[in-house]
Amino acid sequence: MTSVQLGRWVLGAACLLALHACGGGGDDGPSTTVTALEPVLETPNETGLADMDDPAVWLHPDDRAKSLVIAAAKRGGLRVFDLQARQVQRVDISFDGEGEPANRFNNVDVQYGFNLNGARVDLVVATDRLQDSLRIWKVDASRTTSPLVDITDPAIGRTFPTRPDPANRTGATVPNPNDGDNTAYGLALWRDRANDKLFAVVAQNNESVVSMFELVARADGSVGMQPVTTWQFPYVWRGQDLTEENDDDPTKDFSPQFEGMVVDQQRGMLYAGQEDVGIWRIDLKTRVAEAAPFVESTAFKPDSPVARDVEGLTLYYAADGKGYLLASSQGQAHGEAPTLATPGRDDTFAVFSRDGGNAYLGSFSVPKNAALGIDAVQECDGADVTNVALPGFPGGLLITQDGYNDDLNDLDGEEAATNLKFTPWAGVAAHFPGGPLLVDTTFDPRNP
Repeated sequence: MTSVQLGRWVLGAACLLALHACGGGGDDGPSTTVTALEPVLETPNETGLADMDDPAVWLHPDDRAKSLVIAAAKRGGLRVFDLQARQVQRVDISFDGEGEPANRFNNVDVQYGFNLNGARVDLVVATDRLQDSLRIWKVDASRTTSPLVDITDPAIGRTFPTRPDPANRTGATVPNPNDGDNTAYGLALWRDRANDKLFAVVAQNNESVVSMFELVARADGSVGMQPVTTWQFPYVWRGQDLTEENDDDPTKDFSPQFEGMVVDQQRGMLYAGQEDVGIWRIDLKTRVAEAAPFVESTAFKPDSPVARDVEGLTLYYAADGKGYLLASSQGQAHGEAPTLATPGRDDTFAVFSRDGGNAYLGSFSVPKNAALGIDAVQECDGADVTNVALPGFPGGLLITQDGYNDDLNDLDGEEAATNLKFTPWAGVAAHFPGGPLLVDTTFDPRNP
């Protein structure tokens, strides 16, 4: 985008901000109409071993223009971008003695103000599937080209040394080989301000297991972890065996795993997406999980606003407990036949109220921006949103992973290129069905 184009967009966004600062979901109830909006920036392509996945926004404490977007690129490592979608740091993976990747960073999250032996630091944490562990960096705001500094405890250990016994998933466990299959997957961080502690909630790949770990400062300045608790969710839902696999009939092809997760930092409420089932809630303060997902996928409720796979979850914060939970309704419409299309819900983002019972408000998609040559978002694995006013994004910023950048290979299931799209939240709010959503820049994620 040229500076002239950016300037024109900022002016328009500022007008939207003024017009819709007090907007709500409308008086006529939620709408199921899917409306469109356009991204204005995108990151470079990831190809080969690299596969862009989950993003997280880090907010600079003093100069918002120096804020960053950090993203997991799986076997490509980690990427750090500025607010112009330019790469400022690349964290590469290691390789074993046979030249095979030794790391696979699946999901990433950011939290602020961790007590590292008396110093307050911001942490970036990622799950590493091939090591079955967490990787931890601190953000050094004084470093412009390599702000992430690895401070992982070398003896951090594994997240899932055991797994539910496949022959008896009612509580029995068996040793879990560290082969990258049933290992660390989805991730969300929770900053418990009342007790000055930081927790990582981690999902186990291929299992209906979610565990909670406390991040612990070591005397040498590194950060390790210690287990806190584990939740095991059903492997059978509404009579369907979630471990059933069927390559010929997608209606009978299931998975029990979780990936997309986010924590409401003020309430301590975890939202965890079991990809084929729906979104569960866990109160991290009491450590009690609800008995059923608050919204089920189309696999179990045909009129559901979320089509499996349910993927990236993120929260838009506003004042007085208001705001929105966004869920990527990825769907299964793309790839080689047979596919499982759910028209109107594939490649969309379902919006739920943050307060109350998380009422469904409507959905939107992120289409191509023909004027800027930016393609649409399909099969979004991860997303992050911030309400904070940023240069170029005065009403906040939505970051979405695009599983098929440039629509290569006719969306045949071969992900030739992936990247991230940057979309102004003011545009999302203004184009939302049923009336504008809130645009509220007063909430400070650094001090919730």
